[in-house]
Amino acid sequence: MALSVEGEIRARIAVLQVLALSRSLVDGDLTTFRAQAEAVVAQQAPGSNILLLRENGQQVLNTALAPGAPLPVRQYLENQRQVFATGRPSVSDIYFGIVLRRPLVAVEVPVRDADGRVVLVLALNPTLDAFEPLVRRQLPDPGWTIAIFDRAGVVVASVPSSERYIGSPVAPDMRKAWLSGNTEVIAESSSPEGARTLTSFSRVPELGWGVAVAVPVADLARPARRAAVTSLFVGLALLTLGLAYTHWIARGVLQPIRDLLRRTAAPDDNDPGPAPAGLGLPEADALALAHLDEARRRRAATAALVDSERRLRLVVAELDHRAKNALATVQSLAFQTARSDAGADPARFTEAFTSRLQALARAHDLLTAFSWEGAALGAVVTAGLAPWLAADEQAAEPRLVVSCPCDLPIPRTAPGQAQALAMALHELAVNAVKHGALSVPGGRVEVRCCAAPAGLSGEIEWTETGGPLVCGPPTRRGFGTRLLERALLHDLGPGARVTLDFAASGLRAVIRFSPQETKHEL
Repeated sequence: MALSVEGEIRARIAVLQVLALSRSLVDGDLTTFRAQAEAVVAQQAPGSNILLLRENGQQVLNTALAPGAPLPVRQYLENQRQVFATGRPSVSDIYFGIVLRRPLVAVEVPVRDADGRVVLVLALNPTLDAFEPLVRRQLPDPGWTIAIFDRAGVVVASVPSSERYIGSPVAPDMRKAWLSGNTEVIAESSSPEGARTLTSFSRVPELGWGVAVAVPVADLARPARRAAVTSLFVGLALLTLGLAYTHWIARGVLQPIRDLLRRTAAPDDNDPGPAPAGLGLPEADALALAHLDEARRRRAATAALVDSERRLRLVVAELDHRAKNALATVQSLAFQTARSDAGADPARFTEAFTSRLQALARAHDLLTAFSWEGAALGAVVTAGLAPWLAADEQAAEPRLVVSCPCDLPIPRTAPGQAQALAMALHELAVNAVKHGALSVPGGRVEVRCCAAPAGLSGEIEWTETGGPLVCGPPTRRGFGTRLLERALLHDLGPGARVTLDFAASGLRAVIRFSPQETKHEL
């Protein structure tokens, strides 16, 4: 449609361009030129009129007025100014003609002088109903609505023909899409009568006009509905045949499936027993066997789950017990540290309490590494003295020497014993740093751990040499002394013994105990 409109308008432009080259127009013989223009109108565009215009809109010739009649000044100048500016033919938007007193469009071409300058504009105002035969030659469907509109989206012609639509804008939703500059658009819109349509428009190349074709949505949906109804009836017929055939087949497999369902509905608490034979359907027999295997697996999994829950409850109880013990130990450390000399000084209290918490943490790390199954005595000694052993690694001559010979097997210490021994060794080391052999440059501490010949008891011997002169037992019992003489004996269990010898050459401590067996009631 758009190409047909373009061809029609270019044909009118070609006629005007030939007429603009008329010798009579070049010579200024307007009488002869008027006769030529009237002949062109009669032969090529009946009902139209031809105008000759100056740049200011003054009409020089108008075939719609009698010769010699006053010629008005044209009010619509936008299109002819474009012709003067570009020197190229142009087609106007629709406007109201002051001579013919009706909506018009103008096809205009430049008229040049001998130097090639544009001096006049030759315009043709075709009748708007001339576009209707052009559209009908494309054989549109009777239900279609076709409109030709200008650059502003105003209707120039429409099919079916309706005078009341000429000069009015297209539907708002289509006008918005048109003014946005789209070349082609397909969208739903409303006809002037309010019916929903599927509308498409396309621009006429280079001229800027547009052609829109609107098809009622109902006309488009009618074939689809007809096909859907046909498909529905055919589908219902096939479905009925399929259901009947399925019912016939189901009669042969229903009884075996019922027997299988009775088997699967039995609770897992009951022994499923042997697989049934002769259900009458091979697939049902295979499913029965699979069901029996799965039932046995579920029973085994349920038993394992019950056992796991029992073990989990025991583990939670054990963790609760150990957490409470750890909190009680931390509480005791805080209380005893606060009662000592460090309790009066916040900085000293923080330092002493932090170091003891770190010793307790090292003991816990050691027990975690041994899965709380008890730890080797040598590992316990190393964990309790770790900070000072680490410092000795960078010294030229170590001042803290640990010796744990392996000639006799040393039994593992229980978790509570390991924790108590680590804390006791920590307090001995702290005392040696503050008051004993490690408080002076030449001091030395030897730690030896061993086992009784029968392997039923262990011993840790702490010996300080080269330190300050010891003047006998301390007159005041500090946290470390109370830990060694009271708490350690309690944690090491029956038969434990702690000996503290405050010799003048240095402190000597001997810790003897019987390793306890680690018990787990899981």
